[in-house]
Amino acid sequence: MAKCTICDNDVFDKKNNLIKEYKYWNFLIRNRNSTLGNCVVLLKRHATALGDVTQEEMAEFSVVTREAEHALKKAWNYDKINWMLLMMQDKHVHFHILPRYAEKRSFAGMEFIDDAWPSMAKIFTEKKTDLSQETLRKMKAEIQKYIS
Repeated sequence: MAKCTICDNDVFDKKNNLIKEYKYWNFLIRNRNSTLGNCVVLLKRHATALGDVTQEEMAEFSVVTREAEHALKKAWNYDKINWMLLMMQDKHVHFHILPRYAEKRSFAGMEFIDDAWPSMAKIFTEKKTDLSQETLRKMKAEIQKYIS
């Protein structure tokens, strides 16, 4: 069986971008941001369908959801939040978290504009912002201030 680069976190760079590790899930800042504070939550074992997630894993996912939404709201006061399970390219259960903003936000000396607001169409079809590891570290630290 081939190595699962998603559950091993090679794709999302767990070593540098892990915000919090749970028993069944990892919560990371996404290394290519579509919006300010774009994160990802990855199941720690390989599964290719949401129906394969156990009851225990889903119970913990509700805790991850609450903590992530609380921390992102405190960090940047998003207007809406979108959770997406898209497994066309990365065939592993993982959720993208996209805080959405009606107006621009500033962080770490940068301006972030959600130019797709309020549509979803452009979020995953346009080029993502490749941020420096230093900026990602600052985002991760900002989120961690509000995580239980």
